[in-house]
Amino acid sequence: AAAKPGADDDDEFITVTTGEGKLVKVRTSKFEELQQAVQTLATYCAMMEAAFFDYVPQTAEALLPLLSASDDVSLLCDEARSAAFQTWASLIKCARTGAQERSQPATLASELLRTFLQRICAAMQQDSDPDSLRDAADGIAECLKSVGPGCLNAQEAGQLVQQMFKFTDDSFQRSLQEEQARKADAAGAPPELQQDEDDEDGEGGDEEACRRSFEDALGAIMEVAPQEFLQCLPECGSRMKQWLSVKQHRTLALFLACDLLQHLKEQSEPTWPVFMPAVFECLAEKDGDVRTPAAYAISLAAPLPKFGEAAPEAFRRLAQILSGPTPKKRDESGKVAMDNCVSALFALARHQSALCPPDVPAWQVVVGKLPIQDDEDEAKKVHKAVAELLLEQHAGLLGPEQAHLGKVLSALAEVYKQENLCKEETDAAILRIFQMLPRDNLLKLASGFSEKQQKKIEKMLS
Repeated sequence: AAAKPGADDDDEFITVTTGEGKLVKVRTSKFEELQQAVQTLATYCAMMEAAFFDYVPQTAEALLPLLSASDDVSLLCDEARSAAFQTWASLIKCARTGAQERSQPATLASELLRTFLQRICAAMQQDSDPDSLRDAADGIAECLKSVGPGCLNAQEAGQLVQQMFKFTDDSFQRSLQEEQARKADAAGAPPELQQDEDDEDGEGGDEEACRRSFEDALGAIMEVAPQEFLQCLPECGSRMKQWLSVKQHRTLALFLACDLLQHLKEQSEPTWPVFMPAVFECLAEKDGDVRTPAAYAISLAAPLPKFGEAAPEAFRRLAQILSGPTPKKRDESGKVAMDNCVSALFALARHQSALCPPDVPAWQVVVGKLPIQDDEDEAKKVHKAVAELLLEQHAGLLGPEQAHLGKVLSALAEVYKQENLCKEETDAAILRIFQMLPRDNLLKLASGFSEKQQKKIEKMLS
């Protein structure tokens, strides 16, 4: 039978319901076109940076409807909205760098930030979808980082922190309501009709990811306005105490602790009594997702003098963990947690070596675990520091009579030119290390190198 005129055209439309219950008919290609347009703008920003300065105001005006989601298409096109949030952050960066090159104040960048915060926070208050809320929180974090230090006064920082905590509370409430609804549905239902655990984990995971993005936004506020954030320390302590009392919420509390340590450093000390005991307790948890932020917290605290009081116990616990069984091949979170424990012990050995108990061979344990490969961010950081210490001829890293040298060189050769494990500057340092070493010394150590490592070394020296 012949196709009816216009039948193909009908397939290009979908009927959708807006948040207000209104039915609208939208051409499906509109979603793709909108997303592609936003991504094109993002490419322009990334490629041109300061040179895009003159086009920032009109570009921002074009993106505004996506921020407030006032029209049907922008409300429904989540991917385009998410891209618009990140593109707005890129516009802010273009405005900031452009103003710097022109020796102008960063007025435009600040105005863009305030417009974004005003529109987004208002929209978030009316939203209950964890995915779109997560995208919005990620956008806030990126916009704050794009403006940089000094972009918030004390009142603005305090208000934004309170909003993030309020959104987090709302997320907890939604999770509780979902759990109650699941239990009610399951009560008395036949086993075949009950929701399986995988579905339950998926729903809870959306809200958990949403809360992690709210916490990331808190970390961004600390990063750009550390002094202004200090007023919020009592509230942070209260929240962490509350979250740590619930098993499912401990990870969120530990990540907040990590941000406090990273961005406020010694000024975070008033909150240490709240979270430090939990950091040590969680190192022994079976769940790798809990162990990871606990170990990361120790990495961040290790350079701080006040942490010296807890350093001996941290040395013992981490050495015990690293001397135990390695995670199974399929235990991805366990492997990431193990890498973070290596990084933490490395940081302790580097910054608190005088407080290492005599019976804990910290450097030997660390070197024995190199290279680390499952947490790529930690890997890049640790391998960079190892190369720097080797160039400094660090006695602890090298070991007595340079007993660790072969293993360290083997690890550095392994990660050389692996972009996911080693930055370009670290590659340059590794190349310098091997070119500086006498050939005779390398020949003596050659038996400890794999065939792949030997080929890499030969190429470095050719």
